[in-house]
Amino acid sequence: MKKVENHHTPLQELHGRCLFVSDAHFRTPQDAPSAQREEWLIHLIRDAGPFQHLFLLGDIFDFWFEYRDVVPKGYVRLFAFLKDLNAQGVQIHYFIGNHDMWVENYFEELFGAKVYTDPQLLSINGRRCFVGHGDGLGGKQRRYMLVKRIFRFRPNQVLYSMLHPRTAFAVARFCSHQSRESHDESMLHFQDEREYQVMFARDFLLSADIDFFIFAHRHVPVRYDLTPNSILFNVGDWLTHFTYLTFAPEDTEPILHQDFTSKL
Repeated sequence: MKKVENHHTPLQELHGRCLFVSDAHFRTPQDAPSAQREEWLIHLIRDAGPFQHLFLLGDIFDFWFEYRDVVPKGYVRLFAFLKDLNAQGVQIHYFIGNHDMWVENYFEELFGAKVYTDPQLLSINGRRCFVGHGDGLGGKQRRYMLVKRIFRFRPNQVLYSMLHPRTAFAVARFCSHQSRESHDESMLHFQDEREYQVMFARDFLLSADIDFFIFAHRHVPVRYDLTPNSILFNVGDWLTHFTYLTFAPEDTEPILHQDFTSKL
């Protein structure tokens, strides 16, 4: 699997219409509403076309773990749709989030996804873009980063794989639920200069010129001016806001689209 490990790799140049979606957390809160959101996502991708690049910015699934011969059940129609999309020439870029950090090679094999473990500096339609899920960036998030390192430590993944899938997935669903319950009211609103992503972007701009930072993770759709020449976008989510981002060669900047469900 050709995972891209960090943003210090040579700058990729991408051209064409791009669609960004994030944080669907499929399989939460229940299977039936989740299945409806899958249908809506397929509907969005079909209606947004034609485009050349589809960016899935992490946490598309509330939990993902690949055993050698077992993956989480479901998503048959979504995966078939993505496979057809790739066959039509669309490049799918999958950025691992904090809920699906255990993606291995299944997505690459199934629908040709290019999998990224970390944020990437990309040239998109001639503009310098820093793209990623957006978790663990900026500020002093020592506790979060420690937990993230524990989960991404390969021997720990091997140990977890020794659990029966039914047990492993049940534990993961419980932890995911507890994580959401721990978020206080302030996390539901964009905190401007107190946002970790904003802190990170401002630090990054001290050493590099970036036109657009494109993140997810926070579930809050926002367009935020950093400088006259740099903008931070958060795509929002496909769980409560149903927002998405598009960026075409003719656009002066990415466009954040609000509540897709209002158009149904």
